Amino acid sequence: SWGDFKAAYPQGVVLDRAATGFSRDYGRNPYVGYDGSSDPFLFRGTVDDRATAMRRIVGVSFDDVSVAWVLDAVSGEGPTATNTRVGGAPIVIFWQPGQASALDTADVTTGREVGSVGVFRAELDGRILEFTGTSTGFVDSATGTTWSLTGRAVEGPLLGSELTRLVHLDTFWFAWSTYRPGTDLLEV
Repeated sequence: SWGDFKAAYPQGVVLDRAATGFSRDYGRNPYVGYDGSSDPFLFRGTVDDRATAMRRIVGVSFDDVSVAWVLDAVSGEGPTATNTRVGGAPIVIFWQPGQASALDTADVTTGREVGSVGVFRAELDGRILEFTGTSTGFVDSATGTTWSLTGRAVEGPLLGSELTRLVHLDTFWFAWSTYRPGTDLLEV
């Protein structure tokens, strides 16, 4: 969400609406209802039928292995941490509420909740960490350190440490499975 971005990156650079050279309302969604459609428009490929085309997923490719988690499986009422492995490596998927879908309603701020995701190696200095989502962030059980959605230790013995971020994609199943055919799809 915008609030999370500002807190994590106070010096972050954002789009200057006046400098784009275009008169456009960036708060308006030109694709109203895209989230709820049964088929993605302009897509002419074949959808892998293990999930519906518009199912939201979190996709990770690591060590030549591609895995997609259904968003519902890694999200919840509050922050969640999914401890798992990809290509033999321990990883963690952090999810927290507070971000609306920009593709649901006409006003991008009023779309349905989709939350925000961060994916990281769950290993720091040779130690594998297990995480739990809490109301204040994500806590590793080994040290009691609290981590932010961006993988930075914000409180506790590992304060200031950072987890290694893994490239991931929050997208729809049809997009991920088209470019990563044969990917594993996990619903738990």
